[in-house]
Amino acid sequence: METIVLLVAVVAGLVALELLGMHAYRRYRARRQAAFTRENVGAVYDDLQAARARCLAEKRAIVLLADAARSAGRPEDGAVLDALAAGERAHLVALEAFRGPLHAESVEPEPRSPQPSSLDDALRAAAGRLDGWSTGPCREAAARARVRGYRDIAKLYRQLQEVEQAAAHLCLDLAEGARPSGLLSSCPACGLIVTGRRPAFCTVCTKPGFEFEDVEAPAAPGDASAALKPEGAA
Repeated sequence: METIVLLVAVVAGLVALELLGMHAYRRYRARRQAAFTRENVGAVYDDLQAARARCLAEKRAIVLLADAARSAGRPEDGAVLDALAAGERAHLVALEAFRGPLHAESVEPEPRSPQPSSLDDALRAAAGRLDGWSTGPCREAAARARVRGYRDIAKLYRQLQEVEQAAAHLCLDLAEGARPSGLLSSCPACGLIVTGRRPAFCTVCTKPGFEFEDVEAPAAPGDASAALKPEGAA
């Protein structure tokens, strides 16, 4: 009997401790959210604004590259670039999760110089921009967010770094005519493009691999009509 009473007391104590811990955590979260204002985050807010302006500009530039690739008779490259543009849109959504609570002001796309007339040169220029931003401003923004205690924002910047590095290498491959062979698929959450078999989970954001989307050029109208033509038809 005494053993049962002791066990009940222990369980009740553990439940009480858990409830107290949950209550304390909720109070901590509430204080943290109340302190998440433009004035308190300081330079972190400026970094979020700059990152959005950059992603807006990069998305537009990549969309133009995708159109240019299709016009040049390179629909497969156009499909890859469409996936890269979708990745930039995913970055904008992720940034908005932090900008929204801050009631951030709208920003215009970052100004850009005209792209080179040659598609391959434009792809090399895009690779340089992607690499330069991921290893420079993005890395610095992650460090500032981490120092200020905003680990979730720092984590987002680290994810952007990885995705943009992979995108830079892919742009260089397209420029050199070395588009990866085999199936390409992209993570709908962070925009990472992988070659070959889909991973069990995204190596950047841990999104399940079965949610990845194939990256492939749409069938040309002529191909579709040929596929529907009965056998033996002229």
